[in-house]
Amino acid sequence: MLAGILSDPAAFGAVISGPAGSGRRALAESGVGMASASARLVRLNGSNFGTKVPLGVLSFLLAQLDATAQSTRHELIHGLGRMLCAENRPSVVLLGKPELVDEQSSSLLAQLAAMRKIRLVVICEEVHDLPGDLFALYRSNRLRHLRVHRMDSNETHAFMERELGGKASVYASATLNHLASGNRGLMRKLVNSWQEEGKLFEQEGTWVLRMSQLGSGSAMQSLHQSMTAGLGTTEHALLSALALGGPVPVERLHQSGLTAPLDGLLNGGQAKYVNDANHRVGLSNPQLGLLIRAELHGAVPAEVRELLGRLHCDAQAAQILAELQSMGDCGDYAGQWHLAEDFAAAGYSCAGWLTDATVRVQILEIHIRTLMLNGQLPAALAAIGRARTGLDLAITHPDAPETLSVAHQELEILGQGSTLFADELHNGLGVIGSTQSLAESSTWMHEYLHLQALAIQAAGWAAQTRQADAMKLVEHIDEQLQAMRYSNLPAGSMDEAEAADIEFQMLQAELLAGRWNRAAARAGALAAGRYRVPLLIAIADLVHGILLVFSQEHDAAVHVLEPCLQQMRLEEVSATHAVVEAALAYSLACSGRRVEAQGLLDAAIAHEQAVPGPLSFYTWAGQVLAALALAELDEKPQALALLREFARRVQGEGHAVLEALTLAFILRLGGRGEAAALSTAGQRCQGFLGQSLVHLARGADTGQGDQISEALGVLAANGNLLMAVPGGNDLARLLDAKAQRQLSKLANGIKRSKAPGQAPAGSPNGVDTGQQPAWVRQLTKREAQVAQLAIRGKSNLEIAKYNGVSIRTVEGHLYQVYSKLQVRNRQELTALDRSSRRSAGAR
Repeated sequence: MLAGILSDPAAFGAVISGPAGSGRRALAESGVGMASASARLVRLNGSNFGTKVPLGVLSFLLAQLDATAQSTRHELIHGLGRMLCAENRPSVVLLGKPELVDEQSSSLLAQLAAMRKIRLVVICEEVHDLPGDLFALYRSNRLRHLRVHRMDSNETHAFMERELGGKASVYASATLNHLASGNRGLMRKLVNSWQEEGKLFEQEGTWVLRMSQLGSGSAMQSLHQSMTAGLGTTEHALLSALALGGPVPVERLHQSGLTAPLDGLLNGGQAKYVNDANHRVGLSNPQLGLLIRAELHGAVPAEVRELLGRLHCDAQAAQILAELQSMGDCGDYAGQWHLAEDFAAAGYSCAGWLTDATVRVQILEIHIRTLMLNGQLPAALAAIGRARTGLDLAITHPDAPETLSVAHQELEILGQGSTLFADELHNGLGVIGSTQSLAESSTWMHEYLHLQALAIQAAGWAAQTRQADAMKLVEHIDEQLQAMRYSNLPAGSMDEAEAADIEFQMLQAELLAGRWNRAAARAGALAAGRYRVPLLIAIADLVHGILLVFSQEHDAAVHVLEPCLQQMRLEEVSATHAVVEAALAYSLACSGRRVEAQGLLDAAIAHEQAVPGPLSFYTWAGQVLAALALAELDEKPQALALLREFARRVQGEGHAVLEALTLAFILRLGGRGEAAALSTAGQRCQGFLGQSLVHLARGADTGQGDQISEALGVLAANGNLLMAVPGGNDLARLLDAKAQRQLSKLANGIKRSKAPGQAPAGSPNGVDTGQQPAWVRQLTKREAQVAQLAIRGKSNLEIAKYNGVSIRTVEGHLYQVYSKLQVRNRQELTALDRSSRRSAGAR
């Protein structure tokens, strides 16, 4: 693409924007080589020194002209033109870090490009980093724009499998992406280093990653030296402080007299600005933090300790938080648990809250999340209680800072969230009222707290009897998150981990409500790396695989779940082992691999008995799929016994949808005696799913095929094809031949509509996928749809009515479109579309 731009007589060159490590320079170098291997290539880079010297970036070239301070601009331009365009062949000037180029130099370069003496290629992170004259050329479309993105999770997974020559676990590739922050060069180095040290190895055909000590070893030491080469003593001390204590506000660094070493770290790529409201600086990637921690081995130099004390209100708490986050990067959740427990012993005193409340809340959130993942609900409630005791005392202090009010609300959220799951475990239905009053509160200090409360409330309603209300609430939260993203509010309202927590709760709500099509779409987006949180990506991938089983996509399910299981086998056995093994057992049994299926089924049953987790979608799916695998392996009586026992357990724990679906699967296996119980359970479920299950029960009880057929069709359309397919389905046998054929046709049509690369029939996108211009690939599906409608002349009101959303939401979509495509309005968007289609030959 760059080669085409450089050969276009109408263009002066190109701007290649994108984050550091995204492959911008590689794209530039390869494009220049393809355009003209014989053209002279001149590399220039802006620098802090260059900005302080007139024409600093051109100093080397001007020295060859013997230019003096008295040389006129006319003399400089023509002298540089003769040098850079010998024999009428323009040189290619590759300009890096334009934000550190002085205005005089950028003006001369812009004029040389306009005179066709050079072909200018500028590399930057954002287009607004360009100096004035270069930005003017960009706005005139003389410097064409190429945007390079860092690898997302899917791209990283494909990259890792290409490098390794085989299948890799999603957790391994997600960890790679997270630790390297999408930096392609660093990812390649990490893959090679992990292989060399045996941390990345092949297990039964899948490459898996041993998560311990990812910062240690000889290969890691070499990587550390290369990443920190050339740093001065003060720069190295500041880098160590950032690694040990986490990001620091820029203002505090300046106040501490650290402006010069900060500039050195920013210019060297070891540090970066953190995208949040506090204007902080942190490490450029988490891997560098692991390397520095491994180098220090707990022996912190005196100058680093002194820096930590100057940069943090509570240096010890800041180091604990950074250590907990680093453990999360390495998957060391047991270590997180123990460290958080140690801190809780004395860290939540009144004095501690007064010193630094913000850091303590973050530590507590990690602590509670780790406890919940391990099913330690009483311990989570106890930890919140201890923290609240100290906080309540601190709030009454006469010098209590405002941050304590925020901390108090955040503790309420954590407490209500933990109580929700604890009450589910003991059939406590009163939690609905408490979460409702919490969500309706008008005194929220941060929108994140409000949305998290709403997400917890949605999960509570979905688990019990208000599934339709839960889904309306999820839609509202989704709209709020989108509006915040499009109006640039996330930086000031929530960080990536906080948004990921909210999305995780919404995914649980969709699963518990039986809305599996919606859950599958969300799981797919999260597994693709909507947030760079390896654990969330791995869980979403697991959910995606399980839902593929319920959609009768057995080959695809095996492809997803087998690598997941191999990675799990490196960890301690948990409740999720059983559901993955049961899902694989059923899919393999349906595919004729009965011996493998039996082995996995035995392991699933053993693990479920050894580690019985709290009732959730995962434990439910594990039991149901184990029963279906038994039936597929000709053990139907045992399958029915397993489901009936589980149905009795579910009935006592308040999960209306899970109870009803368990009974429905009993009917599927021929247990028609449960029809009355299914009708009762279905009546307790709110919305179309409950109604369909009631119809299914009545049809099975009376033998009315039309009711059975209608109910199975609704279940299939909602993502539960497993209930509808005829194979091994006693409910389908109650239908006549015509109804069975219609049901099979419906199931096959749903399967085809979900095939990769094929959009569902009648999709309302309004986007012509056959002739999409190149710019569409930079947008989400909804953004592309809104952009296409805007290009067609639709007003914001018309677009809002078409999509059934608010005008504010449409404005947010358009803001994001304009930002991503670097256009200012509809007219420029339309011009970009026409230009892109002409260059692609689409029109």
